[in-house]
Amino acid sequence: MSKRAKRMVLLLVGLVGLVGASCAKSEEEIQEEFDVIVAESNACNDVSECVYASPGCPLGCWVAVNSAKKAYVEQEARELIEDYESGGRSCQYECAVQGPLECAEGRCQEGDSP
Repeated sequence: MSKRAKRMVLLLVGLVGLVGASCAKSEEEIQEEFDVIVAESNACNDVSECVYASPGCPLGCWVAVNSAKKAYVEQEARELIEDYESGGRSCQYECAVQGPLECAEGRCQEGDSP
């Protein structure tokens, strides 16, 4: 392969990498999508229906959802985070202790700590 052909290949590979990175969703975009998923997944009639799901960084340490939707919420979070990380981004943080759960106004949510 000639030097010119090698340069063209390297240039093409670099451009593909840049395009791929620029197509990855931002933290704000995945957070907005995740907020919709949670809003559709946290309905409750009683606190016994509520559990914490663990989405992961950058979507948070946990979110209160209906127990029937926990696996769905966590799977959707993984997919959103994979898309976010495909642009070369990553994050890491430590999580505090969860507060008690409550079902308020038909929605699972973290309650006030005693």
